[in-house]
Amino acid sequence: MPTVLVVDDSEDNAKLLAYDLNDDGFDVLMALSGDECITTAATRKPDLILLDMRMPGLNGLETLEKLQGFPETADIPVIIISASSADTTIIKALDLGASDYVSKPVVYPILAARMRTALRVKQATRELEVANLELRRLATTDPLTRLSNRRHFFALAHAEFSKAQRHKRPLSIIMMDVDEFKQINDTYGHAAGDRALDVLADCCREAVRESDLVGRIGGEEFAICCPDADLNGACAIAERIRATCEHRTIRYGKHQFNFTVSLGVTSLTALDATFDDMLNRADQLLYQAKDKGRNRAVAC
Repeated sequence: MPTVLVVDDSEDNAKLLAYDLNDDGFDVLMALSGDECITTAATRKPDLILLDMRMPGLNGLETLEKLQGFPETADIPVIIISASSADTTIIKALDLGASDYVSKPVVYPILAARMRTALRVKQATRELEVANLELRRLATTDPLTRLSNRRHFFALAHAEFSKAQRHKRPLSIIMMDVDEFKQINDTYGHAAGDRALDVLADCCREAVRESDLVGRIGGEEFAICCPDADLNGACAIAERIRATCEHRTIRYGKHQFNFTVSLGVTSLTALDATFDDMLNRADQLLYQAKDKGRNRAVAC
């Protein structure tokens, strides 16, 4: 049930309008001044405000301007109600962000129709915001692991690289993949392999710091960008990930298996011209970890 805030310095006028609104199924709040309107709107978050134009103290336009200026109230639709029909007043109210304008004496069916329109627009705006957030999530997230996808990871990591160079701060990169991943797929099936990657992502989330960036950059290969971490700090993160994965048992259907990971760890040096220089070095170290027997981290 939508909540409507009626703002009018005449309590009798506010109550008369509230009766009609209650009969129409709305919950009604009342404010008798602009200041009270702002306080009530910020604390009670009504779905719609019906704002009288002429009030002592803050008038309707001044109240509207303040409502629009506060993040807590800026998205609440406001319908201005006034006895004035001057074009300049109507235009100014709409320019300040009012959803609509209704003249006094109020014809309730007309006001109700305009309220329904304002509420529909608000609902549509909310749905659009949710849809846009979901689109952004889909565009930046790997669907299997819910980590950053390759494109998003590289965009964030390149930004961190530039920041580290500019402020001369440490930065480290960890490259990692699942040991003998093909054997997992061949033995237990690709769905079990997917489950292993999902578990690996969970292990990473448990082991990294809040500031670290984790991304799946292809197949069973993952990368972690560690801002403000020197080589020793990054090695500690890599070891936490390795140990967490080693002790994690995966149950899939009737099967039960374990997996390990190999990691390459490196930190920013004065010779690194681009983020790719660091990434390539970490990748080479990852292959050294494989060559040395897997289930280990090699750092340089």
